[in-house]
Amino acid sequence: MANDNKSDIRRNFRYPVEFGEFFPVGLYQIGDVRPDLEYTGNPDRPGPQKRDEQTGQLVWKIPVTDPNEPNPRRASYEVLLLSDTEPEPTTQEIAPGMRPVALTGLTVQPRVGGQGEFKYLTQTVRASGYATPPGSGSRSAGGSGTGKSPA
Repeated sequence: MANDNKSDIRRNFRYPVEFGEFFPVGLYQIGDVRPDLEYTGNPDRPGPQKRDEQTGQLVWKIPVTDPNEPNPRRASYEVLLLSDTEPEPTTQEIAPGMRPVALTGLTVQPRVGGQGEFKYLTQTVRASGYATPPGSGSRSAGGSGTGKSPA
């Protein structure tokens, strides 16, 4: 079918957003960066690391908590980082396993979450890497370094 590629692009569209607009009170990483692996059904034999369908880059996951989310059950989730090398956080921990982070190249893709009659609208959040902390003057870590750092 000739229209498959066009419909896939529209159905899987990722909306670019500015970090400060989507996370107006910030974002906290609450764990380590880890590779997003293909599911094999066997925990003793994990699959290869996933690659992003649109960019071809490796997919990494970071667990985060969003202090602006009013529903505590939805305040913690995973953000996908797209980078050919393992992204390195650019901020220090403020408590064991917790650090404030800012991300570059942020995109949001709407999707349906939940099961059965308990479905809700949510989103998949992706980024190209960590933003440079204000005043450091260095480039973003992990990813292409595209996008703007929050002010």
